[in-house]
Amino acid sequence: MNIAIVGAGYVGLVTAACLAHIEHDVVCLDVDAARIEHLREGVLPVHEPGLDELVSEGLANKRLRFTTRYEDTRECDMIVVCVGTLDADEEWNGEIVRAAVRDLAADRSLPRQIVIRSTLLPGTARAIAAEVADIDEDVIVAHNPEFTREATAVSDFLDPDRVVIGVDGHDEGGAATDLAEALREAHAPLDTPVVVTDLTSAETIKVASNVFLAAKITFANEISRITAATGADAAAVVDGMGLDKRIVRNFLSPGPGFGGSCFPSQARALPRLAASYGVQTPLMDAIWPSNVSQADWLLDGLERVTARPVGGMRVALLGLTFKAGTDDLRESPAVRLGRALLARGAVVVPFDPVSLERGIALISGGGPDAPIEAAESAAAACAAADAVVVATEWPEFGTLDWAAIAPTMAGDVVIDGRRVIDADAATAAGLRVVALGVEVAGVTLQPVE
Repeated sequence: MNIAIVGAGYVGLVTAACLAHIEHDVVCLDVDAARIEHLREGVLPVHEPGLDELVSEGLANKRLRFTTRYEDTRECDMIVVCVGTLDADEEWNGEIVRAAVRDLAADRSLPRQIVIRSTLLPGTARAIAAEVADIDEDVIVAHNPEFTREATAVSDFLDPDRVVIGVDGHDEGGAATDLAEALREAHAPLDTPVVVTDLTSAETIKVASNVFLAAKITFANEISRITAATGADAAAVVDGMGLDKRIVRNFLSPGPGFGGSCFPSQARALPRLAASYGVQTPLMDAIWPSNVSQADWLLDGLERVTARPVGGMRVALLGLTFKAGTDDLRESPAVRLGRALLARGAVVVPFDPVSLERGIALISGGGPDAPIEAAESAAAACAAADAVVVATEWPEFGTLDWAAIAPTMAGDVVIDGRRVIDADAATAAGLRVVALGVEVAGVTLQPVE
């Protein structure tokens, strides 16, 4: 099948490379000429494990091409829209998608099957389809949401839990049915369950899935606060809960909070959408405020353990990206921790293996006088630190030589927000390790009177 992808960002590039890998002929279009030139040379704009190999493979076997010219998509069977949906404030905004689809519909030399892969709030695709029908009634719009996670996007695409296809009138015959079947055929090599439904239901499956997972993380974080107060082991609690087949362990992991481009914006946008319809969603309303408050809870724990305010401390901040395996800093809880440390008057010494300079700029807000000192390694960040805060689960933090690091520190506390470090090794080196509010070799806390 000949497929065009509009947008060579994160979603578009993963989609294009993976479709080429399962032997479709793919042309990926972007208006950024410099980005397209780099991609033609195999240089990627994002850090994603396994993606560079697939792009190189597609270029080598000529199943994957990159272009800035819309005319290069004319011979394709369908056009898949993968443009961004976040505005300058990191809030969901569908206007870029609307504009892209309208432009495609207005050019009658381009394919009349348009598939939107960008995330849409319920009702958006149907509104876009109505606008497009006024431009050209022969255009059929479908929604095929993606369910890929950063750092595992390639495997998520090639081994998905399900494929969702939304097309109004998909069961009535004609062009809508043809598009639904074409999308089913495009994904056939993946051998996975396929859900064919209407446009709005497809949108809702995607957004509701993400907000549910955000709620699951938030629940785990609030459980970690309770376990810290009672002296229970948060890891044992969520492991025990996860053995229940109704709950399962995935995403039930406490930490400094969730981040990235999807969960935060959608956890805020879906309750707002509900409110616009007069629908009350008190559970969803609480997800984002609770998530943001997790950073301050971790720092409150640091002050409790050290029996001193964070102000004046020199704190090593290990990890800045929102999760390991990516260079993405959007809505990163590690960045929130850095900002909270600065707000409390700490000197912050961050280290991240892939996004150090950009992360520092986000923490400081561009201010040149912020008390931030970049470190060239995790060990260098810990030197002379009063405390260490582990904010991202980079595997290398699990193999740090605490016996060598501990003597260089001014203090003795490590706040492991991800339960990734070797707590036994750090404790043996004379450090006090606090994992999600509970001191690993510490004392059970007493209830507040």
